[in-house]
Amino acid sequence: MLTAISTVLGMMPIAPTIFWGPMSYAIMGGLLVATVLTLIFLPALYVAWFRVKETPGGVPAQTPRHMAAT
Repeated sequence: MLTAISTVLGMMPIAPTIFWGPMSYAIMGGLLVATVLTLIFLPALYVAWFRVKETPGGVPAQTPRHMAAT
């Protein structure tokens, strides 16, 4: 996350230029969207797909079958 943010901040000075502007906007948008997808969407998708439930102690109530010890 820190790398993505530093890259977005590093692209800001060249964003208004005619030559490099479109590329910098594409890089900034792609990094921000990918970061949001990775940090929010994928964990939510995992919880929904494997039906992980949280107990009051904060530990998952069940271990998904593919992760259970054999």
